[in-house]
Amino acid sequence: MKRWLVILLVILALVILISPGIVGRLAEEKLADGIAWTELDSPGFKIATETFERGWFTSEGRHRVVFEDGQFQEATEMFSAATGSDSLPSLIIDTRLDHGLLPVTSLGRDQGSLAPGLARSVSTLRLDVGDGGIIEIPGALYSNVGLAGASDARLLLDPVKFDLDGAIIEWQGADLNVHTHSGARKRSFEGVVESISLAAVGINAGIESFTIDADQSATPYGFRLGNADITLTNLVFGADGAAISVDSVAVKANTGIEDERVSGSTMLSVNTLTGPTGDVDIDLKMTFSEFDAASLGVISTALREAQGATDPQTALMEIYPAIEDDVQTLLQKGLKFSVDQLDVSLPQGVLTTNIAFDVPETDPSDNFSWPGVILSMTASIDVKIPIALFDRVAMMNPEAGTLVAMGFLQKEGTDYVMDADYAKGLINVNGAPMPIPIPGL
Repeated sequence: MKRWLVILLVILALVILISPGIVGRLAEEKLADGIAWTELDSPGFKIATETFERGWFTSEGRHRVVFEDGQFQEATEMFSAATGSDSLPSLIIDTRLDHGLLPVTSLGRDQGSLAPGLARSVSTLRLDVGDGGIIEIPGALYSNVGLAGASDARLLLDPVKFDLDGAIIEWQGADLNVHTHSGARKRSFEGVVESISLAAVGINAGIESFTIDADQSATPYGFRLGNADITLTNLVFGADGAAISVDSVAVKANTGIEDERVSGSTMLSVNTLTGPTGDVDIDLKMTFSEFDAASLGVISTALREAQGATDPQTALMEIYPAIEDDVQTLLQKGLKFSVDQLDVSLPQGVLTTNIAFDVPETDPSDNFSWPGVILSMTASIDVKIPIALFDRVAMMNPEAGTLVAMGFLQKEGTDYVMDADYAKGLINVNGAPMPIPIPGL
Protein backbone atom coordinates (compact mmCIF):
# COMPACT_ATOMS: atom_id res chain seq x y z
CA MET A 1 0.00 0.00 0.00
CA LYS A 2 1.31 3.41 -0.88
CA ARG A 3 2.66 5.46 2.04
CA TRP A 4 0.51 8.47 1.16
CA LEU A 5 -2.57 6.25 1.15
CA VAL A 6 -1.74 4.94 4.64
CA ILE A 7 -1.22 8.48 5.92
CA LEU A 8 -4.49 9.56 4.30
CA LEU A 9 -6.38 6.67 5.90
CA VAL A 10 -4.92 7.52 9.30
CA ILE A 11 -5.91 11.16 8.89
CA LEU A 12 -9.42 10.15 7.85
CA ALA A 13 -9.68 7.83 10.86
CA LEU A 14 -8.62 10.64 13.17
CA VAL A 15 -11.03 13.07 11.56
CA ILE A 16 -14.01 10.72 11.45
CA LEU A 17 -13.51 8.49 14.49
CA ILE A 18 -11.68 10.63 17.07
CA SER A 19 -12.54 14.26 16.38
CA PRO A 20 -16.31 13.91 16.97
CA GLY A 21 -15.88 13.44 20.72
CA ILE A 22 -13.61 16.47 21.04
CA VAL A 23 -15.77 18.57 18.76
CA GLY A 24 -18.87 17.44 20.62
CA ARG A 25 -17.56 19.17 23.73
CA LEU A 26 -16.82 22.33 21.72
CA ALA A 27 -20.29 22.25 20.16
CA GLU A 28 -21.86 21.81 23.59
CA GLU A 29 -19.99 24.90 24.81
CA LYS A 30 -21.18 26.80 21.72
CA LEU A 31 -24.76 25.84 22.53
CA ALA A 32 -24.28 27.20 26.06
CA ASP A 33 -22.98 30.49 24.61
CA GLY A 34 -26.13 30.79 22.52
CA ILE A 35 -28.34 30.20 25.54
CA ALA A 36 -26.51 32.88 27.53
CA TRP A 37 -26.86 35.37 24.66
CA THR A 38 -30.59 34.72 24.30
CA GLU A 39 -31.26 35.11 28.02
CA LEU A 40 -29.35 38.41 28.09
CA ASP A 41 -31.36 39.76 25.14
CA SER A 42 -34.71 38.52 26.50
CA PRO A 43 -35.11 39.29 30.20
CA GLY A 44 -38.07 37.48 31.69
CA PHE A 45 -37.36 34.30 29.73
CA LYS A 46 -35.27 31.39 30.93
CA ILE A 47 -33.83 28.58 28.83
CA ALA A 48 -33.69 25.49 31.01
CA THR A 49 -31.57 22.50 29.99
CA GLU A 50 -33.66 19.45 30.85
CA THR A 51 -31.30 16.85 29.36
CA PHE A 52 -28.05 16.81 27.43
CA GLU A 53 -26.37 13.51 26.54
CA ARG A 54 -23.05 13.94 24.77
CA GLY A 55 -22.00 11.00 22.65
CA TRP A 56 -18.96 10.37 20.50
CA PHE A 57 -20.57 11.06 17.14
CA THR A 58 -23.88 12.57 18.19
CA SER A 59 -25.30 14.42 21.16
CA GLU A 60 -28.93 14.96 22.07
CA GLY A 61 -30.47 17.59 24.28
CA ARG A 62 -33.78 18.99 25.38
CA HIS A 63 -34.24 22.63 26.35
CA ARG A 64 -37.33 24.44 27.52
CA VAL A 65 -37.98 28.17 27.05
CA VAL A 66 -40.03 29.30 30.05
CA PHE A 67 -41.34 32.54 31.51
CA GLU A 68 -39.70 33.59 34.74
CA ASP A 69 -41.50 35.30 37.60
CA GLY A 70 -41.16 39.04 37.75
CA GLN A 71 -42.42 40.99 34.78
CA PHE A 72 -44.63 38.03 33.80
CA GLN A 73 -46.09 37.57 37.28
CA GLU A 74 -49.35 39.30 36.37
CA ALA A 75 -49.63 37.26 33.17
CA THR A 76 -49.05 34.09 35.19
CA GLU A 77 -51.86 35.01 37.59
CA MET A 78 -54.26 35.83 34.72
CA PHE A 79 -53.42 32.59 32.90
CA SER A 80 -53.83 30.58 36.11
CA ALA A 81 -57.23 32.14 36.81
CA ALA A 82 -58.42 31.40 33.27
CA THR A 83 -57.11 27.84 32.95
CA GLY A 84 -56.63 26.56 36.49
CA SER A 85 -52.98 25.88 35.66
CA ASP A 86 -50.04 27.40 37.54
CA SER A 87 -47.73 27.05 34.53
CA LEU A 88 -47.53 29.41 31.57
CA PRO A 89 -47.06 27.95 28.08
CA SER A 90 -43.47 27.00 27.29
CA LEU A 91 -41.50 25.97 24.23
CA ILE A 92 -39.78 22.57 24.17
CA ILE A 93 -36.74 22.27 21.88
CA ASP A 94 -35.32 18.82 21.12
CA THR A 95 -31.89 18.95 19.46
CA ARG A 96 -29.63 16.39 17.85
CA LEU A 97 -25.99 17.40 17.29
CA ASP A 98 -23.87 15.56 14.74
CA HIS A 99 -20.28 16.57 15.47
CA GLY A 100 -16.88 15.99 14.00
CA LEU A 101 -14.73 17.72 11.43
CA LEU A 102 -16.55 15.49 8.93
CA PRO A 103 -19.93 14.87 10.58
CA VAL A 104 -20.84 11.69 8.69
CA THR A 105 -23.80 10.92 10.96
CA SER A 106 -25.57 14.05 9.72
CA LEU A 107 -26.03 12.40 6.30
CA GLY A 108 -28.91 10.39 7.69
CA ARG A 109 -31.06 13.44 8.33
CA ASP A 110 -32.56 16.31 6.38
CA GLN A 111 -30.03 18.95 5.24
CA GLY A 112 -27.10 16.85 6.44
CA SER A 113 -23.66 17.54 4.95
CA LEU A 114 -20.02 16.46 5.05
CA ALA A 115 -18.76 20.04 4.81
CA PRO A 116 -16.05 20.55 7.49
CA GLY A 117 -17.23 22.13 10.73
CA LEU A 118 -17.59 21.64 14.46
CA ALA A 119 -21.14 20.35 14.33
CA ARG A 120 -24.48 20.28 12.59
CA SER A 121 -27.73 20.12 14.44
CA VAL A 122 -31.44 19.84 13.83
CA SER A 123 -33.99 20.90 16.43
CA THR A 124 -37.71 20.20 16.54
CA LEU A 125 -40.19 22.34 18.43
CA ARG A 126 -43.22 21.61 20.57
CA LEU A 127 -45.48 23.94 22.51
CA ASP A 128 -46.50 22.99 26.04
CA VAL A 129 -49.73 24.97 26.47
CA GLY A 130 -49.41 24.88 30.26
CA ASP A 131 -52.15 22.42 31.13
CA GLY A 132 -50.36 19.27 30.03
CA GLY A 133 -51.36 19.54 26.38
CA ILE A 134 -48.60 19.43 23.75
CA ILE A 135 -48.81 20.96 20.27
CA GLU A 136 -46.31 19.82 17.66
CA ILE A 137 -44.89 22.69 15.62
CA PRO A 138 -44.16 21.45 12.08
CA GLY A 139 -40.73 22.34 10.80
CA ALA A 140 -37.24 22.44 12.27
CA LEU A 141 -34.27 24.59 13.21
CA TYR A 142 -31.09 23.70 11.30
CA SER A 143 -27.73 24.88 12.67
CA ASN A 144 -24.11 24.65 11.56
CA VAL A 145 -21.11 25.50 13.75
CA GLY A 146 -17.98 26.30 11.75
CA LEU A 147 -14.38 25.42 12.57
CA ALA A 148 -13.61 28.95 13.78
CA GLY A 149 -16.69 29.06 16.00
CA ALA A 150 -19.02 31.01 13.71
CA SER A 151 -22.46 29.49 13.30
CA ASP A 152 -25.48 29.68 11.03
CA ALA A 153 -29.01 28.74 11.94
CA ARG A 154 -32.13 28.54 9.81
CA LEU A 155 -35.61 28.17 11.27
CA LEU A 156 -38.01 26.69 8.73
CA LEU A 157 -41.56 26.30 9.99
CA ASP A 158 -44.33 24.79 7.91
CA PRO A 159 -47.95 26.00 7.78
CA VAL A 160 -50.05 24.83 10.71
CA LYS A 161 -53.63 25.14 11.91
CA PHE A 162 -54.91 24.02 15.28
CA ASP A 163 -57.80 24.44 17.69
CA LEU A 164 -56.88 25.66 21.17
CA ASP A 165 -59.95 25.55 23.41
CA GLY A 166 -62.19 26.79 20.60
CA ALA A 167 -59.75 29.39 19.29
CA ILE A 168 -58.66 28.61 15.73
CA ILE A 169 -55.04 29.59 15.13
CA GLU A 170 -53.64 29.42 11.61
CA TRP A 171 -50.04 30.13 10.65
CA GLN A 172 -48.47 30.02 7.18
CA GLY A 173 -44.95 29.32 8.44
CA ALA A 174 -41.64 31.15 8.82
CA ASP A 175 -38.14 31.32 7.37
CA LEU A 176 -35.62 32.98 9.71
CA ASN A 177 -31.82 32.99 9.51
CA VAL A 178 -29.29 33.81 12.23
CA HIS A 179 -25.53 34.13 11.77
CA THR A 180 -23.28 34.27 14.82
CA HIS A 181 -19.73 35.43 14.28
CA SER A 182 -16.77 33.70 15.89
CA GLY A 183 -16.58 34.54 19.58
CA ALA A 184 -20.36 35.06 19.80
CA ARG A 185 -19.86 38.83 19.99
CA LYS A 186 -21.86 39.65 16.88
CA ARG A 187 -25.06 38.28 15.41
CA SER A 188 -27.15 39.07 12.37
CA PHE A 189 -30.79 38.16 11.75
CA GLU A 190 -32.98 38.17 8.67
CA GLY A 191 -36.16 36.47 7.61
CA VAL A 192 -39.92 36.53 7.43
CA VAL A 193 -42.81 35.22 9.50
CA GLU A 194 -45.78 34.57 7.25
CA SER A 195 -49.47 35.19 7.88
CA ILE A 196 -50.83 34.44 11.37
CA SER A 197 -54.53 34.59 12.22
CA LEU A 198 -56.65 33.97 15.32
CA ALA A 199 -60.39 33.45 15.33
CA ALA A 200 -62.35 32.95 18.54
CA VAL A 201 -65.74 33.89 19.93
CA GLY A 202 -65.96 37.68 19.69
CA ILE A 203 -62.31 38.07 18.64
CA ASN A 204 -60.62 38.19 15.26
CA ALA A 205 -56.93 39.08 14.85
CA GLY A 206 -54.19 38.59 12.31
CA ILE A 207 -51.04 39.82 10.65
CA GLU A 208 -50.04 39.24 7.03
CA SER A 209 -46.26 39.23 7.47
CA PHE A 210 -43.39 40.18 9.75
CA THR A 211 -39.93 40.76 8.27
CA ILE A 212 -36.67 41.52 10.04
CA ASP A 213 -33.14 42.39 8.98
CA ALA A 214 -30.90 43.19 11.95
CA ASP A 215 -27.48 42.81 13.49
CA GLN A 216 -26.17 43.09 17.05
CA SER A 217 -22.68 43.42 18.50
CA ALA A 218 -21.73 42.88 22.12
CA THR A 219 -19.97 45.63 24.06
CA PRO A 220 -17.89 45.38 27.24
CA TYR A 221 -20.58 47.40 29.02
CA GLY A 222 -23.27 44.72 29.25
CA PHE A 223 -25.49 45.84 26.39
CA ARG A 224 -25.57 45.30 22.63
CA LEU A 225 -25.56 47.74 19.74
CA GLY A 226 -26.51 47.40 16.11
CA ASN A 227 -29.11 48.03 13.45
CA ALA A 228 -32.63 46.78 12.87
CA ASP A 229 -35.15 47.08 10.06
CA ILE A 230 -38.54 45.58 10.94
CA THR A 231 -41.79 45.66 8.97
CA LEU A 232 -45.26 44.35 9.82
CA THR A 233 -48.04 44.37 7.24
CA ASN A 234 -51.82 44.23 7.41
CA LEU A 235 -52.51 43.99 11.13
CA VAL A 236 -56.14 43.41 12.10
CA PHE A 237 -57.80 43.20 15.49
CA GLY A 238 -61.51 43.00 16.12
CA ALA A 239 -63.42 42.42 19.35
CA ASP A 240 -67.08 42.81 20.29
CA GLY A 241 -67.98 44.36 16.96
CA ALA A 242 -65.21 46.99 16.99
CA ALA A 243 -62.24 46.63 14.64
CA ILE A 244 -58.84 48.24 14.19
CA SER A 245 -56.55 47.65 11.22
CA VAL A 246 -53.11 48.89 10.19
CA ASP A 247 -51.75 48.68 6.65
CA SER A 248 -48.13 48.55 7.80
CA VAL A 249 -45.74 49.34 10.64
CA ALA A 250 -42.06 49.95 9.87
CA VAL A 251 -39.27 50.43 12.41
CA LYS A 252 -35.68 51.33 11.61
CA ALA A 253 -33.17 51.68 14.43
CA ASN A 254 -29.42 51.96 14.73
CA THR A 255 -27.04 52.38 17.63
CA GLY A 256 -23.28 52.72 17.74
CA ILE A 257 -20.39 53.65 19.99
CA GLU A 258 -17.40 55.92 19.44
CA ASP A 259 -14.90 57.13 22.05
CA GLU A 260 -16.96 55.40 24.77
CA ARG A 261 -20.04 57.45 23.84
CA VAL A 262 -23.27 55.82 22.62
CA SER A 263 -25.52 57.32 19.97
CA GLY A 264 -28.44 56.12 17.91
CA SER A 265 -31.70 56.84 16.17
CA THR A 266 -35.12 55.27 15.73
CA MET A 267 -37.70 55.83 13.01
CA LEU A 268 -41.27 54.55 13.27
CA SER A 269 -43.88 54.72 10.54
CA VAL A 270 -47.48 53.61 11.04
CA ASN A 271 -49.44 53.72 7.79
CA THR A 272 -53.24 53.90 7.70
CA LEU A 273 -54.33 52.92 11.17
CA THR A 274 -58.08 52.61 10.70
CA GLY A 275 -60.34 52.75 13.73
CA PRO A 276 -63.65 54.17 14.96
CA THR A 277 -62.40 57.78 14.57
CA GLY A 278 -61.03 57.38 11.03
CA ASP A 279 -57.63 56.85 9.44
CA VAL A 280 -54.42 57.82 11.25
CA ASP A 281 -50.80 57.93 10.04
CA ILE A 282 -47.84 58.30 12.41
CA ASP A 283 -44.25 59.25 11.59
CA LEU A 284 -41.69 59.40 14.40
CA LYS A 285 -37.94 60.00 14.43
CA MET A 286 -35.87 60.11 17.63
CA THR A 287 -32.12 60.53 18.07
CA PHE A 288 -29.75 60.47 21.01
CA SER A 289 -26.01 60.99 21.29
CA GLU A 290 -23.03 61.38 23.63
CA PHE A 291 -24.37 58.99 26.30
CA ASP A 292 -21.52 57.70 28.48
CA ALA A 293 -21.22 53.97 27.73
CA ALA A 294 -19.98 52.82 31.15
CA SER A 295 -22.73 54.60 33.08
CA LEU A 296 -25.36 53.52 30.57
CA GLY A 297 -24.19 49.92 30.95
CA VAL A 298 -24.62 49.93 34.73
CA ILE A 299 -28.05 51.56 34.48
CA SER A 300 -29.31 49.22 31.74
CA THR A 301 -28.07 46.14 33.62
CA ALA A 302 -29.79 47.26 36.83
CA LEU A 303 -33.04 47.92 34.96
CA ARG A 304 -32.87 44.52 33.28
CA GLU A 305 -32.32 42.77 36.62
CA ALA A 306 -35.18 44.72 38.22
CA GLN A 307 -37.54 43.70 35.42
CA GLY A 308 -36.65 40.07 36.09
CA ALA A 309 -37.12 40.34 39.86
CA THR A 310 -39.90 38.50 41.67
CA ASP A 311 -41.64 41.84 42.27
CA PRO A 312 -40.51 44.05 39.37
CA GLN A 313 -42.62 47.07 40.34
CA THR A 314 -41.07 47.25 43.80
CA ALA A 315 -37.60 46.54 42.39
CA LEU A 316 -37.92 49.41 39.90
CA MET A 317 -39.14 51.79 42.61
CA GLU A 318 -36.14 50.92 44.80
CA ILE A 319 -33.52 50.92 42.05
CA TYR A 320 -32.37 54.54 42.18
CA PRO A 321 -29.94 54.31 45.15
CA ALA A 322 -28.05 51.56 43.30
CA ILE A 323 -27.65 53.61 40.12
CA GLU A 324 -27.55 57.15 41.56
CA ASP A 325 -23.80 57.60 41.03
CA ASP A 326 -24.05 56.40 37.42
CA VAL A 327 -27.04 58.64 36.68
CA GLN A 328 -25.03 61.59 37.96
CA THR A 329 -21.98 60.58 35.92
CA LEU A 330 -24.17 60.16 32.83
CA LEU A 331 -25.44 63.73 33.22
CA GLN A 332 -22.06 65.22 34.12
CA LYS A 333 -20.55 63.80 30.94
CA GLY A 334 -23.33 65.36 28.89
CA LEU A 335 -25.96 63.96 26.55
CA LYS A 336 -28.39 64.93 23.83
CA PHE A 337 -31.86 63.65 23.02
CA SER A 338 -34.37 64.84 20.46
CA VAL A 339 -37.68 63.96 18.87
CA ASP A 340 -36.88 65.31 15.43
CA GLN A 341 -40.27 64.42 14.03
CA LEU A 342 -43.59 63.35 15.48
CA ASP A 343 -46.33 63.80 12.91
CA VAL A 344 -49.77 62.35 13.57
CA SER A 345 -52.08 62.68 10.56
CA LEU A 346 -55.74 62.68 11.61
CA PRO A 347 -59.01 63.45 9.82
CA GLN A 348 -58.85 66.90 11.47
CA GLY A 349 -55.33 67.64 10.20
CA VAL A 350 -51.70 66.93 11.14
CA LEU A 351 -50.47 67.19 14.74
CA THR A 352 -46.71 67.89 14.75
CA THR A 353 -44.25 67.92 17.64
CA ASN A 354 -40.50 68.50 17.91
CA ILE A 355 -38.58 68.16 21.18
CA ALA A 356 -34.89 68.59 22.03
CA PHE A 357 -32.82 68.30 25.23
CA ASP A 358 -29.12 69.11 25.57
CA VAL A 359 -27.21 68.58 28.81
CA PRO A 360 -23.65 69.92 28.40
CA GLU A 361 -20.61 68.18 29.84
CA THR A 362 -19.35 69.59 33.14
CA ASP A 363 -16.15 69.23 35.12
CA PRO A 364 -16.28 65.80 36.83
CA SER A 365 -14.42 67.25 39.82
CA ASP A 366 -17.37 69.58 40.54
CA ASN A 367 -19.91 68.38 43.06
CA PHE A 368 -23.04 67.14 41.33
CA SER A 369 -26.26 69.05 41.94
CA TRP A 370 -29.65 68.79 40.29
CA PRO A 371 -30.12 72.57 40.27
CA GLY A 372 -26.81 72.83 38.43
CA VAL A 373 -28.00 70.36 35.78
CA ILE A 374 -31.29 72.21 35.35
CA LEU A 375 -29.54 75.57 34.98
CA SER A 376 -26.97 74.30 32.48
CA MET A 377 -29.29 72.33 30.21
CA THR A 378 -31.21 73.70 27.24
CA ALA A 379 -34.46 72.42 25.78
CA SER A 380 -37.09 73.26 23.21
CA ILE A 381 -40.52 72.05 22.18
CA ASP A 382 -42.56 73.07 19.15
CA VAL A 383 -46.16 71.92 18.78
CA LYS A 384 -48.73 72.50 16.06
CA ILE A 385 -52.31 71.33 16.69
CA PRO A 386 -55.12 71.63 14.13
CA ILE A 387 -57.86 73.89 15.49
CA ALA A 388 -60.50 71.27 14.61
CA LEU A 389 -58.66 68.68 16.69
CA PHE A 390 -58.15 71.04 19.64
CA ASP A 391 -61.82 72.04 19.63
CA ARG A 392 -62.79 68.38 19.80
CA VAL A 393 -60.44 67.81 22.75
CA ALA A 394 -61.79 70.93 24.48
CA MET A 395 -65.35 69.61 24.14
CA MET A 396 -64.35 66.49 26.07
CA ASN A 397 -62.12 68.38 28.53
CA PRO A 398 -63.03 72.06 28.91
CA GLU A 399 -59.89 72.69 30.98
CA ALA A 400 -57.87 72.42 27.75
CA GLY A 401 -59.15 75.90 26.90
CA THR A 402 -56.91 77.40 29.59
CA LEU A 403 -53.89 76.61 27.38
CA VAL A 404 -55.18 79.19 24.91
CA ALA A 405 -56.24 81.67 27.59
CA MET A 406 -52.79 81.58 29.21
CA GLY A 407 -50.97 82.00 25.91
CA PHE A 408 -49.40 78.55 25.74
CA LEU A 409 -51.21 78.01 22.45
CA GLN A 410 -51.65 80.74 19.87
CA LYS A 411 -53.78 80.65 16.75
CA GLU A 412 -51.85 80.61 13.49
CA GLY A 413 -53.95 79.99 10.39
CA THR A 414 -55.80 76.69 10.82
CA ASP A 415 -53.64 75.58 13.76
CA TYR A 416 -52.77 76.35 17.34
CA VAL A 417 -49.01 76.57 17.83
CA MET A 418 -46.58 76.60 20.72
CA ASP A 419 -42.92 77.55 20.37
CA ALA A 420 -41.14 77.07 23.70
CA ASP A 421 -37.45 77.26 24.61
CA TYR A 422 -35.69 76.76 27.93
CA ALA A 423 -32.27 78.00 29.08
CA LYS A 424 -30.76 79.05 32.43
CA GLY A 425 -33.95 78.61 34.39
CA LEU A 426 -36.10 80.66 32.02
CA ILE A 427 -38.84 79.32 29.73
CA ASN A 428 -39.82 81.40 26.74
CA VAL A 429 -43.26 80.44 25.41
CA ASN A 430 -44.34 82.10 22.19
CA GLY A 431 -42.10 85.08 22.99
CA ALA A 432 -43.23 85.45 26.62
CA PRO A 433 -40.48 84.80 29.22
CA MET A 434 -41.51 82.71 32.18
CA PRO A 435 -39.06 81.97 35.05
CA ILE A 436 -39.46 78.62 36.76
CA PRO A 437 -38.73 77.84 40.41
CA ILE A 438 -35.68 75.60 40.85
CA PRO A 439 -35.39 73.69 44.15
CA GLY A 440 -32.21 74.53 46.03
CA LEU A 441 -31.85 78.01 44.51
